[in-house]
Amino acid sequence: MSKLQIAKYPRLDFILTSSRKHESSNCPLPLIIKNDGSFDWEANAYLTNYGGGSQVYNISPLATTVVKKAYSLNIFTSFLDDNKIKLEMIDDSIIYDFIETLNDRGVNDDTIISHGRTALNYILYLSGKYPEWQLATSNFSLDKKFNVHYSLSSFQKNGRNIEYITHRALDGLIHISRETDYIRDHELMMWFDAINHTTYHPNINDFLVTRWQALGTLLDISGSRITEIHKITRSMIKKAMHPLADVNEVAVIRDLPILKGKYKGKTRQVPTTMDDLQIIMIHILKVEDKFPNLNHDAIFVDIRTGNPLTASYIKNYAKKVINGSQYSDYLKHLNNHSFRHRFITINIAKAIQKISSSGSFFNVLTVAADACRKLTMHASNDTLSRYIHLASEYNNLQNGNNENISTQVRIRIQKMKTIAKDLRLNNINENKALQKLLVLLDEL
Repeated sequence: MSKLQIAKYPRLDFILTSSRKHESSNCPLPLIIKNDGSFDWEANAYLTNYGGGSQVYNISPLATTVVKKAYSLNIFTSFLDDNKIKLEMIDDSIIYDFIETLNDRGVNDDTIISHGRTALNYILYLSGKYPEWQLATSNFSLDKKFNVHYSLSSFQKNGRNIEYITHRALDGLIHISRETDYIRDHELMMWFDAINHTTYHPNINDFLVTRWQALGTLLDISGSRITEIHKITRSMIKKAMHPLADVNEVAVIRDLPILKGKYKGKTRQVPTTMDDLQIIMIHILKVEDKFPNLNHDAIFVDIRTGNPLTASYIKNYAKKVINGSQYSDYLKHLNNHSFRHRFITINIAKAIQKISSSGSFFNVLTVAADACRKLTMHASNDTLSRYIHLASEYNNLQNGNNENISTQVRIRIQKMKTIAKDLRLNNINENKALQKLLVLLDEL
């Protein structure tokens, strides 16, 4: 199969505009290498064309977008490489085989459609570059023989008509427009427990468990994107800690990076509880005990070497753990970003609840906007309307004011309720129930 190599620090100063000069060290350049080690000229020429041509880079699209496109294209070029298919021999049957291969890998429909369209756009590029190949056409009535027959479809977005390429091999696949969804407390409990029952780690140990708990806790309390979680350091957590403070006392994590959106490059701060910070500190102490001579400040490290885990590894790690666990069917609709939705939903819910209890009258959208933007520095009014709906649902499920109760305490209380339910249903005996309750009480 072909391989994708990323040149992290290419010398591209000669094609970067003056406004982008400061980003010269942040312009990753993807290169596709064939199975035999040779340079895939056609695939890389397409990426150059997609990236804006030979005279510009990191303008529109950004370099990070080109890298994502390269990963997708490499899946198709690997398929061609593995099956020894020459570019000029690509036809409709090859497209069907490629889509079937993706489907056999258990890839969801959205991802299959995305990779399929990348392959079709590459074929369209080759067809324009080598018209003598008669590679692709959208005119099904032509007498001339063409290998690939594609269609053009379109949709409306923000008043614009956006056209895209498709193929009959993609018929029947469902593109799901996902609504905002957040992780409920009972789902969070399953998420944390998944590490103990996953085939991804057949031999689990304390280091892996605490790393998983620290990752979930950081996602839950910070509202950060997974790429921003990767940038949070051990020092930032230590600065937020007060060793003698009460577990429910409010602490503040400062200088959380913003890597996307209108406020990209700025930082923010979020309040949390000492109890939640302690979960992260437990893992930090394990990291520093196992690797006392670290020359970096990362929280999440390789268990064998102590080297920082990459953002892409952390991004895919949770999915692999969940998919290999007994909770895969229950959590398949969730992803890392669902934690961000949870964070925003809960904080909007708290703001609405606080205003309601004071007897004051405010526009709900204004309350939601202030609560959300204060903590995340992001959210359009359209998105907020969905969060308000979720926040109302969340408030309806809560009994009383739990504003200062940490996530960890809420999870343990939920576990106690589950134990009591199992006892009443005779799923466990009294001794087992008492043993489990004592463990949870000790943790509290």
